[in-house]
Amino acid sequence: MPQPDPAPPNAGGEAPDWPEKEGKGSVYCEEHGEKLKLYCTVDRKPLCLVCIDTETHRNHNFNPISEAVRTYKNELKISLNALKERKAAFVGIMYNQEHKITALKETIENLTQHVSEEFVKMHQFLDERERNLKKELGEHTSGLLRPLEENLRDIQRALISIQKDIIHCQATANQWDSLQFLQEINWLRERPHEEVRRPTVVSAKLPLGLFKGPLQYRVWKEMRNSISPVPVSLTLDPNTANPWLVLLEDMTSAGVNETWQEVPDNPERYDPSPCVLGSEGFQSGRRYWEVEVQCKTEWVIGVARESAERKGDITLSPQDGYWAVWLRKGHNYRALTSPPTRLALPTEPNKIGVYLDYGGGQVSFYDADRMSHLYTFNGTFTEKLYPFFSPGLRDGRKNSAPLTVYQLKL
Repeated sequence: MPQPDPAPPNAGGEAPDWPEKEGKGSVYCEEHGEKLKLYCTVDRKPLCLVCIDTETHRNHNFNPISEAVRTYKNELKISLNALKERKAAFVGIMYNQEHKITALKETIENLTQHVSEEFVKMHQFLDERERNLKKELGEHTSGLLRPLEENLRDIQRALISIQKDIIHCQATANQWDSLQFLQEINWLRERPHEEVRRPTVVSAKLPLGLFKGPLQYRVWKEMRNSISPVPVSLTLDPNTANPWLVLLEDMTSAGVNETWQEVPDNPERYDPSPCVLGSEGFQSGRRYWEVEVQCKTEWVIGVARESAERKGDITLSPQDGYWAVWLRKGHNYRALTSPPTRLALPTEPNKIGVYLDYGGGQVSFYDADRMSHLYTFNGTFTEKLYPFFSPGLRDGRKNSAPLTVYQLKL
């Protein structure tokens, strides 16, 4: 843009009043040739004293340029601080997401190793089965990692955009040329802002029961060969049985009697709930057992901690020391979480398999005939756990069949 001609020297011999040049901006009004001293807050542009009397700017509000610069620098400082805070929040979320991904990958690695160890004793028969199971694990885990990694990439892209805005704001804030600063701040204020949705951390949960369970026994169902360890053979503890229950066949079956039995009211006995515990509790290791539930319309099967409440109206949930699944009304299957979780079973199981990994904090349930996974509880166990059973109420005669602990015969 051409600059005004310099004024001639004055009579006093002083230096000529050359126009000021500050970067790319001009300190003189292009229309009137007067020095720019005011800023129009309506049109957002610097003006000279002549401009303010024109029709264009009549009734507008004006501030000295220095005051306008100070005002907009304060606004810019606030915006910059907000961007920095937002960046810090996004960085924290990104690190959290990275941690989730790392933890998930570690769990995947541990599960893969567990699968390999379980198959070591059966490799001469089971090479093909092991490869198929690892492939299934890979398919599950790849699908779980993908949304976490995509979410991380979205967070990183948003951070790049925020960082660009921060750099632009910082460059504008450091602009020493007042007029150039005002031009750039107008661009920043007037440009369209794209609102970036605050991200959330995505989690994923592996179906442990599909890959960490009684794998050798599960495959034994297909091969009918040797397995180790052999599933435990349980008996029921008569001292815990509710007086309405009758224990049959060497303490391996529990049914509901038509009459109340006169038995000692000891502290370990269930009353009034129709329940009974296994005679052996576990405080370490891994165990698996099966329970026959044929011809029954209701039952409850699981594990209970030693100190769980047995008197009065008990609540069956992990918080109350019970990890169990139930059947009600012949078709309503639930895992007894808080609140209960509905289970959609393709077929009615004749036997329920229970897998307890005490050290791993896992209780899994299976349709024992098909070894299909039903549900898995995860937690931390701190006291002895006992197998837990309830044959349910008689429901007239619809549910009169006993509930039987399956005695495995290899």
